[in-house]
Amino acid sequence: MTSSLSVPGPRKRGPRGPYKKGIERRREVVAVAMEVFGQHGFKGGTLQQVADRVGLTPAAIVKLFGSKEALLVAVLEHWDVVTSQVMGSPNRGYELLGAFKKLMQYHTRHRGLLELYTTMAAEATSPDHPAHDFMTWRYSSALATMRQLFREAIEDGYFRPMTEEELAGEAECLLATMDGLEIQFLLNPAFDLERSFAAFVDRLVARLALRESQRP
Repeated sequence: MTSSLSVPGPRKRGPRGPYKKGIERRREVVAVAMEVFGQHGFKGGTLQQVADRVGLTPAAIVKLFGSKEALLVAVLEHWDVVTSQVMGSPNRGYELLGAFKKLMQYHTRHRGLLELYTTMAAEATSPDHPAHDFMTWRYSSALATMRQLFREAIEDGYFRPMTEEELAGEAECLLATMDGLEIQFLLNPAFDLERSFAAFVDRLVARLALRESQRP
C-alpha cells in the first residue's frame, strides 16, 4: 500500500553562476534607478548617474535593459510589485482602508518609492513621456479599486447606501487626499503622514457608517 503522503521531489535550486549574478545586478540597478528617477525625474535623471552609483558604465546598463526607457519600465513594474506586497491581499473592499494605512507607513520609511511615484505622476502628464501610458493606467486602476472599495463596504454593511455618482466622488477624494498628504510629507519630513491619513480614514468611516436606523 502506498503512503497517502506525497514524497517531495528534488529540491529546486535557484539561478546559479553568471545568470544569478545578472539577476542580482538588474535588481541593484532597478533599486538605484528608482532613487535617481525619484530625485531627478526621468528626463533629469541620467544613465550616468545610475551607473556611477552601482559601479557600472551606461553602456553596461543599456546592455542589461536595452534602453533608458526600458529601465524606467522595469522600475515602474518593480514599484507596482512592492506596492502590492506592502498592501497584502485584503479580501473585501473595507479592508483596503487598513491596507492603505500600511502603504502610508511604508512610504514614511521608503521616501525613494514615494518620490518616484510623485515625480512620475507630474512628468507623465505629457503624452510623449515613456511612463504616460503606465501612469494613466495606474490612476484609472486606482480609482476603479477605490470605487469597488466603497461598493463592497456598502454590500457588507459598513457604509450607508450611495449612488454610483457618490461612489465615484468618494473614490476621487480618497485618491486626492492620499496624493496630497504624501506631497506634504515630501516637502516637510516632519509632517506626520501616518497620523494624518489615519485621522482622515477615521473621519471618512464615521461619516459614511451605516446607522442603526438604516439597517434592514
